[in-house]
Amino acid sequence: MLKITLIILIVFTFDSVYSQHTIKGTVFDTEGITLIGANVLEKGTSTGTITDIDGSFSLEVSDKNTSIIVSYIGMQEQEISLNGLSEIQVTLSENANLMDEVVVVGYGTQKRSNISGAVSTVSAEEIASTPVLRIEQAIQGRTAGVQITQNSGSPGSALTVRVRGTGTITNSDPLYVVDGVIVEGMDFLNPNDIENISVLKDAASAAIYGARAANGVVLVTTKTGSKKQGGTISYDTYYGNQAISNKLDLLNAREYAVISNESYINSGSAPFVNLQDPSIFNEGTDWQEAIFQNAPILSHNLSMNGGGEGFNVGLSGGYFLQDGVVGLDKARFKRYTARAVMSYDVKPWMKIGANIGFTNFSRNTLPENNEFTSPIIQALNMDPLTPVTKPDGTYAYSDFVDTDIRNPVNAIENTYNRYLANRVVGSTYGEIKFSDKLKFRSTYSVDATFAVANGFNPLFDLGIGPNDAPTAEKNNVNSVSIGHNTWKNWQWENLGFYNDTFGEHKIGIVFGTSANYNRGEYSGGANTNLPSNDPDDAYISNTVDPIGSQSAYESADEYTFFSYISKVNYDFKDRYLLTASFRADGSSKFGANKRFGYFPSVSAGWVINREEFFNVSAISLLKLRASWGKNGNDRIGNYGFTSVVLNGQNYTFGPGQNITNGAIALTVANPDLQWETTIQSNLGVDVELWDGKLYLSSDVYIKDTKDMLYNAPIPGIVGASAPTRNIGEIRNSGIEFLAQHRGAINEVGYEIGGNVSFLKNEVVFLGGGDPTFSGNTFVQGAVSKTDIGHPIASFFGYETDGIFQTAEEVASAAFQNANTSPGDVRFKDLNNDNVINDEDKTYIGNPSPDMIYGFNGSVNYKGFDFSGFFQGVYGNEIFNASVRYDKIGGNRPASILERWTGPGTSNFEPKVSISDPNNNNRVSDRFIEDGSYLRLKNIQLGYSLPASLLNKVNVSKLRFYVSGQNLLTFTNYSGFDPEIGNRGSLEIGIDRGFYPSSRTVLAGLQLTL
Repeated sequence: MLKITLIILIVFTFDSVYSQHTIKGTVFDTEGITLIGANVLEKGTSTGTITDIDGSFSLEVSDKNTSIIVSYIGMQEQEISLNGLSEIQVTLSENANLMDEVVVVGYGTQKRSNISGAVSTVSAEEIASTPVLRIEQAIQGRTAGVQITQNSGSPGSALTVRVRGTGTITNSDPLYVVDGVIVEGMDFLNPNDIENISVLKDAASAAIYGARAANGVVLVTTKTGSKKQGGTISYDTYYGNQAISNKLDLLNAREYAVISNESYINSGSAPFVNLQDPSIFNEGTDWQEAIFQNAPILSHNLSMNGGGEGFNVGLSGGYFLQDGVVGLDKARFKRYTARAVMSYDVKPWMKIGANIGFTNFSRNTLPENNEFTSPIIQALNMDPLTPVTKPDGTYAYSDFVDTDIRNPVNAIENTYNRYLANRVVGSTYGEIKFSDKLKFRSTYSVDATFAVANGFNPLFDLGIGPNDAPTAEKNNVNSVSIGHNTWKNWQWENLGFYNDTFGEHKIGIVFGTSANYNRGEYSGGANTNLPSNDPDDAYISNTVDPIGSQSAYESADEYTFFSYISKVNYDFKDRYLLTASFRADGSSKFGANKRFGYFPSVSAGWVINREEFFNVSAISLLKLRASWGKNGNDRIGNYGFTSVVLNGQNYTFGPGQNITNGAIALTVANPDLQWETTIQSNLGVDVELWDGKLYLSSDVYIKDTKDMLYNAPIPGIVGASAPTRNIGEIRNSGIEFLAQHRGAINEVGYEIGGNVSFLKNEVVFLGGGDPTFSGNTFVQGAVSKTDIGHPIASFFGYETDGIFQTAEEVASAAFQNANTSPGDVRFKDLNNDNVINDEDKTYIGNPSPDMIYGFNGSVNYKGFDFSGFFQGVYGNEIFNASVRYDKIGGNRPASILERWTGPGTSNFEPKVSISDPNNNNRVSDRFIEDGSYLRLKNIQLGYSLPASLLNKVNVSKLRFYVSGQNLLTFTNYSGFDPEIGNRGSLEIGIDRGFYPSSRTVLAGLQLTL
């Protein structure tokens, strides 16, 4: 009874408080979009508030006839006399001042002019200007200090994102947070649903996310509905065509025959009889032409949003399809998305809301960046004498190429790999406003993925008779496999927000807790011998092999997370800024002795132009920033702190040699396993001139990763794998610059901008363990080495010194091989012991760029708009492993025509030989190339019909546009594409037949009602 009485009293108290002189409203921009974080202040007082995620506000004022001042970064301030009104709608017009922009930061928003950390942003307009499949592509080149590279040009492939360098040898991906929900991966998001993206780069900005923020944080805010009566309906669509931008120069049939004959003769073997007269051959088969095709790309998006008194709702749906330039539908990515957003003011002091998104996507895959199975590798190395098909129309096979290299067109046709996923990401919240200064929000979110991976290997035999075709060109037993993967996580956050203004002091406090649970479940099976070779019949239940030949698996893993969160923002006179945060995180991934980690941060800013002594009219903002903080990284397996035990290990004991079932520990336990910690210091300066027409920003930072999680080698006698330990250190340091200018000349508006970042990466400590070798490539072995004093995953091998021209040169040089002869590569004797061996290996390249940059420009005149965007990197190297030198008879780049054939004929291309006794193709700087490039990432021309015409048919906006992507690339790299991602932090910049970016031309329209 007492509880009920208290609840009733509280409810009546709230109602009575809010019934006295309360003004409610919504703030919009000129296009009717609600503005988050707009400031609303009663004139002549310190009483104020900011608009919420729906653009709404509620403010208790001293008098119903008072005036309020509404302001928003990038908009012109408005003063409004209430005159007894209790509800208003405010529309703010844009101004040129960038520093008035509101930026989404951890658990809140701030004016850019009041931010003391390092935060980069990408707006919805910038995203819309470049039609993309994945959100990461919209960030590429637009944010200083953030490097984004594609892992493959295949539709749906992931991208590598590095915020201020590679921070660890395990997982250096940033933390992704979508509308407050921590998620893995961004492929489920529709770019059309995005309102803005913020990248938290320094430790102070990211520290509020604690143990998972060491590699930066990417905050994504999706579009919300509007409380504006009537609402809006928007439709966007585009259709385009993709094609490769270049082909590689390879040997034609005649040239191939010449090189083949010479290779056999130089090795003391007889050449193929049917190749002895190369003049009888013409161009032969162009295998690149055979596998590369023009491919479609299309997108449809429909959104509706609006609302009424005290509520708003937004609905959107999207469809995207992209086929691959290799394989077409065999490499197809297809995605359906749906999103619903709503909020409802239950009471003036209570609000509830929900944001739910559903994604269904499927991806058909071909092998990518793989020197053994990639169709691109097969096409580059397949001889040009072999036709695609035989006279009867069936696929042909080669009589000249060694195993592994096979007909790539047949390989594509017989590949049936599909990944299908349904994903739900949603949150619901309740918010209670105790006063204009204090509110509490509880948010529960879910991220659930239900995925199925199907594989089918059909029967095929390219031979005419039994055992006619080589092993790689036949499959005598078909097989089927399936895997079910489910990932579920929930997150529950309870946060309090306190904002107050007293005199010229402003303070904002965030405090609360966060709990998180993650679980993965995995099951699957496989079997062979289906009576039907139709992929539609490929089910395990249809196989005819006995049950005993089937394979099956099932497993699960889980981890939990609990955090205490606190953050304080303070500013005095909008001149002196201070932000401090502290987060304590506990995780089940770490040992009982080190389960909790603690992550503090502090940042400060000084807005010099607001000082009374400052009197430079041209400078509208001059701000100095400094920050320091600690972040953590927990990207390791779930059970690294303990020993994982494997059952089913049989052993014989006793005189009778009886078989006894047992178990073994696979790993050594480490109860002291703890967080990987990144400590970062940042200094920055922001300058704005001529009321926002020119904006300049620069940051310099040092980012040290300590207690790096690393599996350092242990003696084999231990009998188990090495434990995960905290023993490594990596330092990333750099400097970033950003410039942006906007203006107008008569009726022509324009904007230009750019950013550039310089980065140095160095391994500082490996805990006394041996260096790590990685990046294995066929016979060449490991090409990368991670060791103290060098960048992570640096290329490591021999330096070359030209070609031996005579036997005298061979005799006078350091000993390489008993069979070394003129025409072989001369390797440098770096330790001067007169013998070429492993001791002469050295660092031969750095796969990480010294500089990343991007610049853009746009012009608009009346209804026309034109924009262009360039992006590039400088100072990195690529290891070109796209030629299978280990396979006899494979095709070669046309540069081999410049080979050594006698003294003085070549000093860079060795003689050809099928045996290669000198091992000329060992890992060396012969395969290192400059990976720098500049790319025209996007160019777009649009036209919007005039409002005077559209108003007659009740249309708000109708815009048509044409766009081109990746139209130009300037590079010295000889491969398809210099933008090469990685297969992990230790395998960077290795071209194993990389699936290139497509050159895309498309046309689209945007309609708003």
